[in-house]
Amino acid sequence: MEGVSATQSSRRANQDSRADQLETAPAKLFGPRLACTITSQGTGSLGFEELAVTRWGDDPVINRSGSFLYLRDLEDGVFWSATLQPTGVVADRYDFEAHPGRACFRRSDRGIQSELEVCICPDSDVEFRRCRVTNPSSRSRTIELTSYLEWVLQDAAADTSHPAFSKLFVQTEFLPEFHATIARRRRRDPRQSILNGAHWIASIEGRASAVVASFDTSRMAFIGRGRSLATPQALSAATSEPLAGHNGPVLDPISALRTVFYLAPNESASIVYATTARRDDEVLGARLSALSSEDVDIAFLRAEEFARRETLFGEATTRSNREITRTVREHLGESRRVDRAHRAASHTQTEKYSLLSTLGSDDRTDGVSAALEALRFDNGHGGFNEAGDEYVIRLRHAADGRLQLPPLPWSHVVSNPHAGFIATEVGAGCSWTINSRENRLTHWGNDPVTDPHSEAFYLREAATQAYWSPTAGPADSGADHEVRYGFGYAKYVQQCADLKQQLVQFVPLEDSVKISRLHLRNLTLHSRELDFFAYAHLALGNGATSHRESIRTWFDDASGALFAVNSQRLLAERVAFAKLVCSEDSGGAEFSCDRQEFIGTLGDLSAPRAVREGRELSSQSSENVDPCLALMRKMRVPSHGDAECWLLLGEADSEAEARSLIAKYSTSASLDEAFAEVTAQWRRTLSAVQVETPSAALNVMVNGWLPYQNISCRLWGRSAYYQSGGAYGFRDQLQDAAALIYHDPAVTRAQIVRHAGSQFVEGDVLHWWHPPDNRGMRTTFSDDLLWLPLLASEYAATIGDSALWDESVPFLEGPALDPGEAERYLAPHRSHLAASIYEHCCLAIDRSLAVGAHGLPLMGCGDWNDGMSRIGQGGRGESVWMGFFLCEVLRRMIPVCSSRGDGDRIRRYRDHQQRLQEALNSEGWDGQWFRRAFFDDGEPVGSAGSKECQIDALVQAWAVLSGAGVEEKVQQGIDAVEQRLVDESAGLIRLLDPPFDKLDHDPGYIMGYVPGVRENGGQYTHGVLWFIRALAQLGRGSRAVKLLEMLNPINHSRTPCEVGVYQAEPYVVAADVYSQPPHVGRAGWTWYTGSAGWMWRVAVESVLGLQVVGGRELRLNPCISAEWPSCGFSYRLPDGATSYHFDIVNPHGKECGVTVATVDGAAAAVENGIAVVPLVADGGEHRIVVTL
Repeated sequence: MEGVSATQSSRRANQDSRADQLETAPAKLFGPRLACTITSQGTGSLGFEELAVTRWGDDPVINRSGSFLYLRDLEDGVFWSATLQPTGVVADRYDFEAHPGRACFRRSDRGIQSELEVCICPDSDVEFRRCRVTNPSSRSRTIELTSYLEWVLQDAAADTSHPAFSKLFVQTEFLPEFHATIARRRRRDPRQSILNGAHWIASIEGRASAVVASFDTSRMAFIGRGRSLATPQALSAATSEPLAGHNGPVLDPISALRTVFYLAPNESASIVYATTARRDDEVLGARLSALSSEDVDIAFLRAEEFARRETLFGEATTRSNREITRTVREHLGESRRVDRAHRAASHTQTEKYSLLSTLGSDDRTDGVSAALEALRFDNGHGGFNEAGDEYVIRLRHAADGRLQLPPLPWSHVVSNPHAGFIATEVGAGCSWTINSRENRLTHWGNDPVTDPHSEAFYLREAATQAYWSPTAGPADSGADHEVRYGFGYAKYVQQCADLKQQLVQFVPLEDSVKISRLHLRNLTLHSRELDFFAYAHLALGNGATSHRESIRTWFDDASGALFAVNSQRLLAERVAFAKLVCSEDSGGAEFSCDRQEFIGTLGDLSAPRAVREGRELSSQSSENVDPCLALMRKMRVPSHGDAECWLLLGEADSEAEARSLIAKYSTSASLDEAFAEVTAQWRRTLSAVQVETPSAALNVMVNGWLPYQNISCRLWGRSAYYQSGGAYGFRDQLQDAAALIYHDPAVTRAQIVRHAGSQFVEGDVLHWWHPPDNRGMRTTFSDDLLWLPLLASEYAATIGDSALWDESVPFLEGPALDPGEAERYLAPHRSHLAASIYEHCCLAIDRSLAVGAHGLPLMGCGDWNDGMSRIGQGGRGESVWMGFFLCEVLRRMIPVCSSRGDGDRIRRYRDHQQRLQEALNSEGWDGQWFRRAFFDDGEPVGSAGSKECQIDALVQAWAVLSGAGVEEKVQQGIDAVEQRLVDESAGLIRLLDPPFDKLDHDPGYIMGYVPGVRENGGQYTHGVLWFIRALAQLGRGSRAVKLLEMLNPINHSRTPCEVGVYQAEPYVVAADVYSQPPHVGRAGWTWYTGSAGWMWRVAVESVLGLQVVGGRELRLNPCISAEWPSCGFSYRLPDGATSYHFDIVNPHGKECGVTVATVDGAAAAVENGIAVVPLVADGGEHRIVVTL
């Protein structure tokens, strides 16, 4: 028997095709409310009534989730598990038996015998796991035991749909007096069914270091970044080290308890782990004390009695797996030997190929160069290239051979308007067409700890059968890797086995196909024969496990591709396809559509059976299997020559269209052309505005990465690593599109029209909706509908497009919300009624004029801060922020009404605006700053007298931006934000403070977040950018620039130490940054955030002062740092040919106020400190110089 050594880099044992004999029906153990499902491999789940207590992935092939127990021999650090999973280590003996009310696992490893029994006590609804460890040898042994489980504590479907979100609402605690860890789920909604859980050591017999030697409740700390439960970080040391002891808001909650036993010859020890959950805190106090004293022997007897009484097993009550034991012992042992032989072969290859694990070589014309390019803002993990249009990540191996990864996945989002994909530095990710949530081609992982692959590539040397991936995962080659993220593509480069390897992934400008192009260069004197494998785990929908049986796959002879359809999804007629194409004909492709065939039962993508064993793929279509698209093509690479092969993974409306797409991209020349079109289009789009400031980090973000994030992720992809929405948000994508008005005003206009079409005839709108059928959420959010008139008026005023107001757009129709109903998910239909954009906008305003007792707008089920969902649930709560927001909407729309002669609305809107301003500056004022809102009962939110959320940055910012706040008061409010919410030592600005935690008034699901996370007192970047915009509007340029630079992700990741704190990608904006211990300064969710567009607008509009009026003139009103001697920017007009370059010189160290301006050397007008520059689309280049 061979365990997993902490001091060796060898892979764990892998299973072969006969491992499926291990599969028997899972044992089901029940109490009155608690239930456990456990398989013969030890995987399974624990549930309480209809809710999940622990996480179970329900993956029939890679099955490694459940509650586990690790054993480690501290003599040499080798470890294994009490069940076959999660380590997959093959025992000398392994037995599984299921009896009434009890499951039993027996195994023998390295002279240590273990017996694990599992039951659920029906009297207490507690799961007990009793492990007895025996040392039958003639020498003393020291054995460490470590338990492990992952908390869910809510509906399993909600957890599965968005795991990273689900985990944010759980807090953990260690109770030493009970030898227990507990987990409390914070409620998002009063109607939500949730649990609180406990895991503890109920009893212990034998000589132990302590009942609980150490504990941990952080999954990231236990498993370790880029590792798995097969080889977790917590067991990586050769000697026993305490678990890290994290508890509290750990962000990814588990429970792990560690004990060390000292066993003399022929001595035994036993330990009992207990787990339970309840719907309230009864499990956490005196109840836990009572449960801890329960007699375990009696519990097992009662479990058997209960099972027999409930006739759960019928006549055949005992199932013994002795034939399975023989399979495990004999056949999986053979598989282990096969794997050991592979490792030996790979080691021989490592020695034979002098370049296997090096990035340096004198013979290089592409790929990774011998003299590595110096990177800008290099932080030890990566940096930007000189041009700033690529972020380069360099993955190196540590002394122990493990790949050194960033603290979190550093991902990339590549898309066009119809398709896209997410990529990470190890080559993981997923792909989609049409809708990134509802119509994924491959599965979305959303696990920053293990970063699982739903798509993978492998190369296998035909002569030696050595194999590896051309990316850092899932089968790491042992070589160092370079990853380049560019605008519209991801590129992976490595050199090993005397082969230069480059994999480039992109989507064409319009077509729904992902292209993964592998280029190989042979550095030897001999031709090489290789097998190239491509694998995709099919989702064909939202990834629901129920879709497995409805996916049908087949090989299409006409195109030479694999096709797949899913009859149960909305887009049932869509045909997914995958084809491997080689630059030289090397025969047809082998294929498989069955994950079990490709990976192997209980297998792993780091060593899939089809790759490691050298067998041919069956090339058989499959039904009623766990579906995938796996292909293999043979490649011949001549001596010092090149070869290419590429995967086309996409989807079409029909088989004929799929064949057409495949044919379109079946030559190297067609790929060259498509890639050139993509990169050229991105260059042209992003170059419309280019800035030059003394802040190099700001320049890099503004000139490329912010608008790229906004377009590729927010507008087109609507998906990212941490959040895969797929839907259009009414307020969200309108704001995103508004930030693109200077890059491509047609995009902004189209988005305005699209959103007008999501308004109901009554005037309210869909909060969000999924294309293509517009299923979405009808709500009472108060602000959504008003973003339409605000941004439509901004667009028209900027571009001078008065025709927009007359464009006719139909309404939606659907069931109205019932009285008191906050939201409803529905499928509306297109109305026969239509109206102009102007009428759509006015209807939105007219619906928003109702006020509450304080003369302020009603809150509804939330305003911009969705989490404040219950402040106005009774219909009487008011939003102070909405008052300022509505004032700004009215300020912009009244001139539009005037231009159309709409006298009635002009009068009504002006009167309402005046009354709002009076109420805001009286009822909305708290004495030192503006309040945030009022509960239904009139209790203020955002008041100095509040226990929580005493001050909110959002409302102070909009008091300035709207111009509705009294000058003295807005200055006080801004100063208060500086004093209370700006934390320069942590480099963040909190949205509000103190966070909601235990307030008697329930503000909404915002209080479900642990304090300091996301909107609940963290830096919610979108909102605090408005604060910086307000600073600039007040003329505080130095402060605005300093805080803008403070928020720049590059400035959070300048050194390895800073990367260790911030953790996330340095090249895109994070939606939030955590503000409370132990996560102060850590970034939250990246990519999918409206912060990208607003950071760009603050930098370009608020700081540099760009404002176009009517498409005819540019009004330049910079508000910069007094320390900037000069700055500038270039702006290309929408005609695509005319460009203006602006130089802003600051000889006197001022912050704002233009004194002199010239256009092409001639004097230009200056009005109230603002330069006025006529814009003429003459195809020329113009230079403007302004002096402060």
